[in-house]
Amino acid sequence: MTINMKNKQLQILLNDFELLSKTTLLQLQIVTKLLQDNKIDALIAEAEQNEIIIDRLEVKIREEIVFAIFQFTPKAADLRKIITYQDITSNLERVGDMLLNIIHFLKDMELKDKDFSEIAKMIDKMLGYVSEMLRNAIFSFGNEDPNVAYEIIKEDDKVDQLFWKIKISLQQTFANKQLSEEKIQNIINFDSISHNLERIGDSATNIAEATIYLTEGKDIRHGNK
Repeated sequence: MTINMKNKQLQILLNDFELLSKTTLLQLQIVTKLLQDNKIDALIAEAEQNEIIIDRLEVKIREEIVFAIFQFTPKAADLRKIITYQDITSNLERVGDMLLNIIHFLKDMELKDKDFSEIAKMIDKMLGYVSEMLRNAIFSFGNEDPNVAYEIIKEDDKVDQLFWKIKISLQQTFANKQLSEEKIQNIINFDSISHNLERIGDSATNIAEATIYLTEGKDIRHGNK
């Protein structure tokens, strides 16, 4: 394969990755809006369609990566970039799944219940941290900026702390109380949303670690700092 063909194939990968990133961030915006008003059916329908796009792009990118490796035996730098595309694409697809999970939980919730007002504030704060982490993770990869990637990894501690704070707060608020079916459902949904947000923070961290692997050739996963 000629250099021009190789560059063309890498450009196709980049274009599809950018579309995948934009669609995932669009899902994030939908979650943010539904946390304010979860009765906007048009947004929920849009999210379902976005998930189909994300899944199809993940499959397409995976096939393009196999094709690229098969067609031109890439040298170290190109191979590292191709492998990184695979890692990041897998993480973005998982983020898409988790955002759709959150959207489904939000559909059946009573967001205005005063008993959950403090929990809702913490969820909102957690979403803010996760949103910034994911945007910065995509930016760090696109710009091959390891400095931003290292900062993202540090930020994950804030997400983890809020995750456990929400769990404890739910237990303390509703322990030894007689609860209606609606409140029990709200407890389960808030807990599930925080769990999915925590996992999105982990995926943003994975993307940051993949960027460090791409730019510095260092694998810092699994505590290998």
